[in-house]
Amino acid sequence: MSKLKYSILALVSAAAICGATSAAAAPGTFLLWNGTSWVNNGTVTFTGRTTASYLQLQLPCDQATFVVDVVNGNAKVTSATFAGSSACTKIVAQNLPWSMVPDTVYTGSNPPFPGAPTLNGPLYAVTISGIRIYLPLPLNVTCPNATGSGSISGALDSSFPANRFAFQGALGPCGVQTQAGYYLSSSVPVTVI
Repeated sequence: MSKLKYSILALVSAAAICGATSAAAAPGTFLLWNGTSWVNNGTVTFTGRTTASYLQLQLPCDQATFVVDVVNGNAKVTSATFAGSSACTKIVAQNLPWSMVPDTVYTGSNPPFPGAPTLNGPLYAVTISGIRIYLPLPLNVTCPNATGSGSISGALDSSFPANRFAFQGALGPCGVQTQAGYYLSSSVPVTVI
């Protein structure tokens, strides 16, 4: 073969390998159940118990509500509110919307972190990024800081008719997670492709 043919073969092979690697690493797409079929547009609400912490101080909230808008399979948290105590109602979600990106398969342990419940498989890894929250007294801190943002990771299960999502993460000096033994439940079934 000529050098040109070898060069073209090498180039095509490299492109194929890069394309396969990119496809394997690509994030998944959210689908919502509308009652009759899976669709890639709509709104889902996740509710459940969460805890925020800062320097050994904890702020447990009995009701966290995340409203997630899904457009063409891409999800963004457009609202995050908290209840259960006067301090919880004063938590302020900043820097919205937050990007919510699923991977097609979660390969970690189940439960996904110490204190999380065991979830029903298959599981999907989900990352929420762009997060900034203000935690009121007694914590009185903006996490991760006044101008930055951070990410949390979690696992979304395949329960029907309500999926369960357990997460945890560090936002600078703060920690946020679903409360030990608890998770957030979806208002409609959600899957990832």
